[in-house]
Amino acid sequence: MSAPAAPRSVRMLVVCLMASMLVVSFNQTVLNTALPTIVAELGGLDRIGWISAAFVLTTALTMPLAGALADVVDRRGLLLGASAIFAAGTLLGGLAWNLDALIIARLIQGAGGGAVMVLTQTIMAASVPARERAKYAGAFGSVWAIATTSGVLIGGWLTDGPGWRWLFWGTLPLVVVAMLLSLRFIPRDAPSTQRLAPDLAGMMLLCIATTALVTATSGSLSPEWSWMTAAIGIGAILALVFAERRAEQPVLPGVLFRSRTFVLATVAGMLCSGVSSFVVLAYLPTFAQMVLGLSAFQAGTLLLPMIVATVAASTLTGFAVTRTGRYILIPAVGAGVVGVGLILLGTLTADSTPLQLALSAALLGAGIGTNVLLLTLLAQNAIPARNIGVATAANNFVRQAGATMGISLIGVAIAARLSTAMTDALQARALSAPDGLSFAAIAPEDLAALSAPYRDAIAEAYAVAIPPLFLFLAPLAFLAMIMIIALERRPLADGHD
Repeated sequence: MSAPAAPRSVRMLVVCLMASMLVVSFNQTVLNTALPTIVAELGGLDRIGWISAAFVLTTALTMPLAGALADVVDRRGLLLGASAIFAAGTLLGGLAWNLDALIIARLIQGAGGGAVMVLTQTIMAASVPARERAKYAGAFGSVWAIATTSGVLIGGWLTDGPGWRWLFWGTLPLVVVAMLLSLRFIPRDAPSTQRLAPDLAGMMLLCIATTALVTATSGSLSPEWSWMTAAIGIGAILALVFAERRAEQPVLPGVLFRSRTFVLATVAGMLCSGVSSFVVLAYLPTFAQMVLGLSAFQAGTLLLPMIVATVAASTLTGFAVTRTGRYILIPAVGAGVVGVGLILLGTLTADSTPLQLALSAALLGAGIGTNVLLLTLLAQNAIPARNIGVATAANNFVRQAGATMGISLIGVAIAARLSTAMTDALQARALSAPDGLSFAAIAPEDLAALSAPYRDAIAEAYAVAIPPLFLFLAPLAFLAMIMIIALERRPLADGHD
């Protein structure tokens, strides 16, 4: 659809795409440090995971649609439309009057955000050859790392200051700036000769399957309904397989899954920079606040070393791959480093120090930085250029869907473990909950009003509930390392097909 960008225009194109990705990536994590405060104000501890999972869910659902359209429709127009949807969700989030309204706002944000994420990467893939793109992949990875981790930091600062609603109000001007840059510097695509025949059946089945499986793992249903919902999701997946064989423009074409490199790179990316990173960013700030007694802003600052490590690793990896053309060793070692970082985070206790948390998170960030977008580039490089849109969408969809289910499952596990751990901690101290105070809805700022025995009991309960779950993620990172080692060695393209 579009010719490679001229060298003098590539840098401005990259800046525009980075601006759009930064805004969306920032909002994936900006509410994480505010979760205890939001739950204390709006209620709904049993649905705390949905505040993050709702965004990631619809992000995943709109990715295949955006990818399919990007192969036949003007990508700049699609990017602007997706940004407008994201802005509408942001506006509603600032006005949210209860937890349900906030979750709906996050669903709308994610719908626009998912398309933005796919379109920025698709436009880049259509404009810059793969080997040269490795350098920019490092820069994109740095932007993603800065946005997702600084979202936690800035979210904490705003939560402690003017309030969590400013996490939404402050985003709106950034969306407008990104849209203006896109209008100015991203060229329109030439008309496509390919007829638009959207795979509506495939998109509907994919939506049903993803929503059903995420809902089944969210803990919001009874066991009987959870099993039934999971069965619906599995049935939709089977129906999707048959539907895609007959679709003229399948949302998930078979050529993707016949490529070993595409499958392995996509799944490895989901395990490392999908499930592992988003679960840690979702729940580690809560540990810092409820166990270490830090404010939301202080909890965010503990992730600064993680930002630096991720940015450094991502940038150096991009330049190394561009220079050498080799791409197996660095991300494989990085996946192993992610596993070690998760093990260290899993050993945190109520007696751990902020320095221990920060260093463990930094190690995790260094590992994530080596593969956050490089694995997407490798997946793209394994697929013909005419399918670059759906390939990018499928890669991102798997990553986001895995992150969604990971956040939901870990959120359910934390809620269940916290209830038991809180009871045990209080009984061990011969304490009972004070009248009118629900420990399930206590905010970090409420801790100062409690006596030391109660604060110790709460810290112990959260220390028992959260860190051990990080240990369960470590084997996934080591599995990703094996997958990366098994990737087919093929040269990165120096030009366009």
